[in-house]
Amino acid sequence: MSKEIIFIIAGAALVTYCTRFPLLVFSGSKVPKWVEQYFRYLAPAILTALIAPFVFLKNNSLNISFQNDYLIAAILTGLVAYFSKNTLAAVLTGVVTVGFTVWLSASI
Repeated sequence: MSKEIIFIIAGAALVTYCTRFPLLVFSGSKVPKWVEQYFRYLAPAILTALIAPFVFLKNNSLNISFQNDYLIAAILTGLVAYFSKNTLAAVLTGVVTVGFTVWLSASI
């Protein structure tokens, strides 16, 4: 195993530990209200930051059109998630929509 891979694994472990450490510190005491609100919005914010570039950028430029397969899938997945409140249905909608739109755009 190369040193680069070892550093990547060690870095991922360190980041994972650092994100869990505050929970260990606050586990025995009452957490302030503002900390609870912060943690409530943290996961959606991180997920949005990870997904948004894939949805809106294509070839390093903004692509907000119906030729953007990922944008179509994101809109449909968001609608299914909002109305059904079912994570599995939302994930399956996203996977099927991306697969179908990529297949459709490749066959045209």
